[in-house]
Amino acid sequence: MSTVQIQSPSAVVDGVERLSPTGISIIVAGGGVGGLMFALEAWRQGHDVKVFEKNTKLDTLGDAFGIVAPAWTTLRYFPHMKSQFEKESCDAEFSVWHKDGSKIIHYGDGPWNAPGAINPAKDVYVPWIQTRPEIAAMLTSQCQRLGIEIEYGSVVTSYNETDEKALVVIETQNGVTHAEADIVVAADGVGTKSHAYVSGHFHKATSSGYSIFRGLLPLEIIEKDLSPKVFDKFFTSERPEFRIYVCPPDTHAVVILSKRFFSYGLTYKDSKYNEKDAKESWNSVISTDTVVGKYSELDPDLVEILRLIPNNSAVDWTLRWRDPQPKWASDGGRVVQLGDSAHSFLPTSGNGATQACEDALSLATCLRIAGKGNEAIATKVHNTLRFERVSTIQKLGVTNRSFLHNMDLKLAKEKPEALRETMDMPEWIWSHDPVQYAIDNYEQARRHILEGAPFKNTNLPQGYTYEPWTVAGEMEKERKGGF
Repeated sequence: MSTVQIQSPSAVVDGVERLSPTGISIIVAGGGVGGLMFALEAWRQGHDVKVFEKNTKLDTLGDAFGIVAPAWTTLRYFPHMKSQFEKESCDAEFSVWHKDGSKIIHYGDGPWNAPGAINPAKDVYVPWIQTRPEIAAMLTSQCQRLGIEIEYGSVVTSYNETDEKALVVIETQNGVTHAEADIVVAADGVGTKSHAYVSGHFHKATSSGYSIFRGLLPLEIIEKDLSPKVFDKFFTSERPEFRIYVCPPDTHAVVILSKRFFSYGLTYKDSKYNEKDAKESWNSVISTDTVVGKYSELDPDLVEILRLIPNNSAVDWTLRWRDPQPKWASDGGRVVQLGDSAHSFLPTSGNGATQACEDALSLATCLRIAGKGNEAIATKVHNTLRFERVSTIQKLGVTNRSFLHNMDLKLAKEKPEALRETMDMPEWIWSHDPVQYAIDNYEQARRHILEGAPFKNTNLPQGYTYEPWTVAGEMEKERKGGF
C-alpha cells in the first residue's frame, strides 16, 4: 500500500509561491489537461498531490482547441508557465464562412479581450486557440519543475473509501498495487471506472448521431505540395485564423490556419455510429479519400489542403455524450470526478477543456477552505457550486450544432449581423472566476448541504433558473427543429 508523501513546505519554487501546507493528500487519476491543471493548483494551494496516468509517457496526440479565460484564472501565479503559454498560444481571429469560401461574418478576438471587458485571467492575454499537445507538455513541464510526481503506465481500475481515506487499485506493467490518500480525483476521462463507485452504476455514453474527422498537421509537412495560390490564400496572414465553415445540412468544418500548422475538425452526421467502437479514441483513423468525399462541396482551395492529409492519419472520433450527472462526489465524499469523468461535452460547446480547468480551480479552492479533516464535505460543496453551470454549458453544444447545421445560408449572407449574438460566446461564460466564486459561496453551499439552508447558484445566465434535461430530450428537440 502506497501513500502520497507529504512534501517539504517551500515558500517559492520555480517562481510559484506556495500557500501554507494543508496536510491534505490527494491522488489524481488521469494526467490530461484537467488532471494536470488540478495537480498544479492543488500544489499551489498547499495540498500534496500525486498523479497516476495510464499512458506510458506524455501523450502528444491531439489537435487545436480553445481554453478560454476562466481556465487561466491563476496562471499569473505560475510565471514560467505563463510565459510559455503566451509564447505558444495561437493568437487567431475568429470568423464564420460559407462553404463556397466566402466570408459571412468576422468576429476577431475573443470578447474577453475587448476594451473594457473584465475577465478573471488577470495579466494574461488569452487567445481563442491553443494546441492540445503544447498545453499538455506545458502543464507537464510545470508539474516536473514543482516536483509533482506523475507515474506513467498506471491505470486506476477501482475506487473505494473508508471514513478516513480514499482507496484505489492501480494496474501497471509490473502488476497490481494499491494506494490511498485523503481524496482521490477521478480525472481519467469518459471511460473512467469511478462511475460504479460514485453513483452505483455505469453511465453508458449515447451517440449524438455525429462524428468528427480531426487532426493537426505541421505546415512544413504540407507546404511543399500546396499550390502558390492556396498557400497565399490561407497561410500568409499576419495573424492565424480560426474559421467555421457552415455546410448545411448536417455538417460543419472548423479549421485553424497558421504559419505553424493546419488543424481541422470536420463534423458530420454519421449513419454508421452504431457499428463503431464506443470509445472516443485518437487511434481510430480514416482514409484521406473518405474525408475529402464527405467535404467535396467545400471551397475547392480548402479541399486541396484536405487532400494533403497523410492517408489513414485523420482521426474519426465518434461524438458521444451522457445525460448530465448531478452527483460527482461519492457518498463518503472522498472520491470526486473532474472534467470528462463528470461531464462530457460536444465540441460545439467550445467549452469542454475550459470546464475541466474550472473544475480543477474550484476543487482545489474548496479543499483549502475546508482544511484537513473536512475534505469530504469540500468535494460535495464543489459539486454543488459547479453542476448547474456545467450542465447548462453542456446543453449549448447541441444547440450550437443544430444552429450551424440548419443555417439559412442565403439569409446569413444577406444579414450577417443577425448571426453575431447567436455565435458569440456569452459573457456569463467567459467572465466567471471559479476561484473567487468558491471563496464567496463555499459557506452558504456547505450550510445548504448540511442544514438545508437556501442556496442558489449565480454562475449562470442572469435571471436563468436551471432545469434538468436529458440527451434524448434534446435530440428530439433537434429532430423537430425546436431550438
